[in-house]
Amino acid sequence: MSENKRILEVCTGSLQSVINAVEGGAERIELCSALPLDGLTPSIGLLKEVREMFPQLKVHVLIRPREGDFVYSEEELSVMVRDIEAALPYADGIVSGALTRENLIDVEATQRLVKASCGKPFTFHRAFDDCQEPHHALKQLAAMGVRRILTSGQQVTAEQGIPLLRELVDMGRTETSHPIIVMPGGGVTTANAHHIIEATGALEIHGSCSTMQENGRKETNAETVKAVLNNISGLV
Repeated sequence: MSENKRILEVCTGSLQSVINAVEGGAERIELCSALPLDGLTPSIGLLKEVREMFPQLKVHVLIRPREGDFVYSEEELSVMVRDIEAALPYADGIVSGALTRENLIDVEATQRLVKASCGKPFTFHRAFDDCQEPHHALKQLAAMGVRRILTSGQQVTAEQGIPLLRELVDMGRTETSHPIIVMPGGGVTTANAHHIIEATGALEIHGSCSTMQENGRKETNAETVKAVLNNISGLV
């Protein structure tokens, strides 16, 4: 794989969305449940089924035990560690994170989650967008071995967050002793994916590529995945 190949990570909240993502050409997904709640930990049954159906697919599993903030009790962290341990045999990466009540990185809690991931790539999710001092937060996460950060640049959408995203992408490559990938996500569409990647210099981008279904649910759309991949594939 080329070091400069652009990667689309498709956020999927159901088995049908995973099927559609793969049909559209996705090579990596974030697997979660309850996307209307901004994503929660998926069931182990769903994870096993996805792994069996698509053994070559890179599956990064969201570990988030409830909706709301990212300040977790000791009991909640224990559940999260157990969920990571249960997911590890079927997952290629873990997506999680924790904050303090002051909206700083909860270093102790996040280190615990990273350690539970047993060396598999760890993505600090969009809790980062609630962080105070994002540049310092990036250095903290890099130092503890976090592989990537999913962020909208602390704006409603990644397109609006381009200025900070550009700074973080550069910093992740050059200003830390442990390089860390900054992956734009939030409001990524076929219309703006090319612009976001070009303007930020990011090598990876994250989106659900979803459309509304007749049953009122949103599902990943294969044609949308194809369109986003086509939009970013020509970038070098």
